Amino acid sequence: MPSMPAMDGKIVAAPHIVILGAGASIAAYHDWGKIGPALPSMLNLIDLLSLRTDVSAAGYDPNLTNFELLYDELASTGKNEELRKLIESRVYEYFSTLSLPEAPTIYDYLVLSLREKDTIASFNWDPFLLQAYQRNECVSKIRRPRICFLHGNVKIGICEADRISGVNGNKCSKCNKFFEPSKLLYPVQHKDYSTDIFIKSEWDALRYALSYGYYLTIFGYSAPKTDVEARQLMLTDWKKNPTLELAEVDIIDIKPKDELEENWQEFFVSHHYGIQTDIHNSYLFQHPRRSCDAFAAATLMLDPWHDNPFPRFKTLRELQDWVKPLVDEEAKVQSEKLAFSGDPVLPNKRT
Repeated sequence: MPSMPAMDGKIVAAPHIVILGAGASIAAYHDWGKIGPALPSMLNLIDLLSLRTDVSAAGYDPNLTNFELLYDELASTGKNEELRKLIESRVYEYFSTLSLPEAPTIYDYLVLSLREKDTIASFNWDPFLLQAYQRNECVSKIRRPRICFLHGNVKIGICEADRISGVNGNKCSKCNKFFEPSKLLYPVQHKDYSTDIFIKSEWDALRYALSYGYYLTIFGYSAPKTDVEARQLMLTDWKKNPTLELAEVDIIDIKPKDELEENWQEFFVSHHYGIQTDIHNSYLFQHPRRSCDAFAAATLMLDPWHDNPFPRFKTLRELQDWVKPLVDEEAKVQSEKLAFSGDPVLPNKRT
């Protein structure tokens, strides 16, 4: 296939932004066969952390199932600091023990599906995104997406003095002191996204990407009532996007379509959105590392590319080897100022 005609450089260079909620980690956990500790949601977290007895002893309804409602009440009233600190300690300990299995996971596919211009922003405390980011460094160290942790993360540490973040347990590159654990933002009704230096920097990165992004994928995030500020921040910058009328939104979620359309309608422009229950069927995974380019070719140039879906691999090395030709093409395109071919990779390549 010949090289594609030149497209609007600003559009194809604009980021694909992926926003992750708890549903993304739960989907990944089910996809890899539920190996390891169970993945919690806000509805079962109290029981997974063995907090039922403590909650009851503190005078709260023993049948309470929603962690968000419980924690918001504790934080807003200032009562029972002992229970609140116990909850925070259990949360940190539990999430710190989680790890990816050896086999490739949705998080590995996700990290390798995006380039350095793109952004993954996670609301999750679990370490999966960072673990996938680290273990796929060998494939595309300088061509990996920016990752942001909007509510902090158990595996991220910070040096406030030098304003540097890194892997928890490592040392700051400037002062050589060990990083301090990043602050976790808990589900209270009114969150503070501006006071903590690290949290603010993560949000600044996401907001900047949203202000000129071309493709937005929301995976397993429902924008709950306790995230009013988060939703408004995202929507404000998304609406500032000068190419919003050309942009696309994908929702990856198992909830009913009508419910999802109602929840996210403010982010949609006309019919420019799609809803999938499985991320492997999403445009991102059908055109890994080329989602914006392929979408522009189809919608602006009326010359759609053939799909190039990720095959499902048994080993991480197989996945990394499959992605390598795409990474190599990126280097060649950059150095020789070429256009992407749009050619699929084996076994998708046409003969």
